[in-house]
Amino acid sequence: MDEKDIAILELLQKDARMPLKEIGEKVGLAAPTVHERIQAMLRQNVISGFTTLVDPRKVNLDITAFIMLYFKTGGSLGDPKVVELINSLADIQECFHLAGDEDLIIKIRTKNMTTLEDIILRLSKSGHFSRTKTIIALSTVKDSVVLNLSHFTEKGGRERNSRHAPAAADTA
Repeated sequence: MDEKDIAILELLQKDARMPLKEIGEKVGLAAPTVHERIQAMLRQNVISGFTTLVDPRKVNLDITAFIMLYFKTGGSLGDPKVVELINSLADIQECFHLAGDEDLIIKIRTKNMTTLEDIILRLSKSGHFSRTKTIIALSTVKDSVVLNLSHFTEKGGRERNSRHAPAAADTA
């Protein structure tokens, strides 16, 4: 990936429906070249797909909550039943395996307290967790799926972040 690819990614993150011609004009490439680069990034899984962002409140998903999960002794994310349970709950948006006291944290978007309680009970009764801890968000200050790609454009940033770049020689 080069600076043009990063510029294309930044534009697509802001508006994935931006016409190829417009992207090309902004990054200094012809539309067919932009298309080729996007296709290459799709093949390399740099871009994993395109989606529509929906305002949760406009579709009656008024509750945002975070649930910390603590495995029972001997439990782990390696248990396929745990992964199956997490994936079976449609109101779970994200799940992260953590370092520290908590084992997992999940982000929930759901319609009301009753549906949140149902999710908590289902997790608690699954037999995989010793306890849960729920935090309910009162409001959202920032909610973004845009990744900060500035480290690619900083002087020397690509080399520092590349796994295959040779180490810089010390010439003091």
